[in-house]
Amino acid sequence: MLNKKTRQLMKAVYYKAVEKDGTCLISQNDLLASMPYTFQFKKSELAPALKSLVSEGYFELITTEKKGEEYYCITLQKGGYDFAYQIAKEKRQIRMKIALTVGGAVLSFTIGVILKAIFNK
Repeated sequence: MLNKKTRQLMKAVYYKAVEKDGTCLISQNDLLASMPYTFQFKKSELAPALKSLVSEGYFELITTEKKGEEYYCITLQKGGYDFAYQIAKEKRQIRMKIALTVGGAVLSFTIGVILKAIFNK
């Protein structure tokens, strides 16, 4: 199970890799720049987080260095492609919670109005 920071990192990796048929070459700085500001990684945190995603089967990772800058060659695996399903599932669950909350509020209001009408007579 992914925590919030690794989930955001996986989203960034997933969207970069899907653009290029499941494989991408991305620099460490570009990967850090694609992260939302609320979930900023330090460079020292990035490598362990990527290795944990590799060990969980989301993608394969090859690290290279070019002109003094570290690059990652990322190839999505089955778990990486299934990540899109996890994102969609989370969105459905959030929509369902909102719908239940709104439905409960409407039902509560309706029952309150009916009870007020009954006991005010």
